[in-house]
Amino acid sequence: MVKILFGVSDTEECKKAIPAIIKIFGHRDDVVIHLIHVVANTVVFAESGIVDYSALEEPQEEESNEVLNYFADTFTKEGIHCKRYLRHGDPIDIVLEESHRHDLLVIGDSEHSFLHKVFSSHGSSFIHNSPIPVLIAK
Repeated sequence: MVKILFGVSDTEECKKAIPAIIKIFGHRDDVVIHLIHVVANTVVFAESGIVDYSALEEPQEEESNEVLNYFADTFTKEGIHCKRYLRHGDPIDIVLEESHRHDLLVIGDSEHSFLHKVFSSHGSSFIHNSPIPVLIAK
């Protein structure tokens, strides 16, 4: 079984990676795509000291699940089996931790992509620290 970890975000660049993945890995029964969307921890500095964190987190959860569902539905229509993962924390740490259980990491490429948003200037450092091959799709 080939396990692909695909770091997804709600960007056009990330969505443009879908055809590349389908072209390379579609129509294979031995491929599973694990979609991961990482929500960075929310830091709030409240002067009053009273903050309703659920009011901040609930919309993020909904948006994140919509992103995961979009990608999962798209791949499922193409006959590619998917699993979804929504994680909270430091995106670099989470993706690197998850990558150990996969054969390939796929990320969309652009200034607006998951790679840039999450890793910004640490992009090359992340790629060098990944324990598995990284495919950056355009």
